[in-house]
Amino acid sequence: MEIEVNKEKICINKLVAEKKELIFVQNDMIVPDSKPDVLNAINATGNVCIYKKEVMEDKVKIDGNVNTYIMYLPDSKEDNLRALNLSLDFSETISVPNAKEGMILVTNAKIKDIECKVINGRKIGIKVGVEFCIKVYSNEEVDIINQINNIDDIQTLQENFAINSLIGNGNTVIYAKETLNIDQKDELAEILNVDINLINKDIKLSYNKVLTKADAEVKIMYLTEDNRIGKITRDYTCYRIYRHSEYIRRKHM
Repeated sequence: MEIEVNKEKICINKLVAEKKELIFVQNDMIVPDSKPDVLNAINATGNVCIYKKEVMEDKVKIDGNVNTYIMYLPDSKEDNLRALNLSLDFSETISVPNAKEGMILVTNAKIKDIECKVINGRKIGIKVGVEFCIKVYSNEEVDIINQINNIDDIQTLQENFAINSLIGNGNTVIYAKETLNIDQKDELAEILNVDINLINKDIKLSYNKVLTKADAEVKIMYLTEDNRIGKITRDYTCYRIYRHSEYIRRKHM
């Protein structure tokens, strides 16, 4: 007896490669003439920004920068704390076996450590260790049997399960611009440190669109003209609507 079946094409996401890679980004910074000489670096923080990523044959390429903030003790009797800001660009090609052009790259980056070395009073060497967590996925179309016909006299075992099928993906950049007001009695001299975290992340699905929402928690430490240190914290809501199946996973039963 010939058995008739109904088939459906779905796109299967398969994890091809997973890897952690530690890179080092370094450069020297010349202290601007408007700032006093450096006696000693006392603290360094930074944020990683990835603005381009690409999958190639057996490797991936990641471009971005690290925004660093260095607080230092100046060689001056008038100042007790000053700060420097330096953006370090990087373009790294990382070996990932089995990766091929057209695959999907998911990567997260975090700073492992920042090393500051005072070369002389007007020059600081900065070395940042950045760890990448890399995942590469392939998309393959396969046929699945979703129904078997004319089997009334045959005993069968049936099980329902869910499959996530990727039908589209996309990347976008969200810009948030706000004005932060500091204490009225403070007269701003310079920014010492900026820390940004995304909190309260939320993703909602609707017809042919995805709404992504998160709060950007911004923490700023600043120096006043009378050598006092002030802090300010604000939360700002960022959102983006993806339309026309830019990034939707379809569930098959």
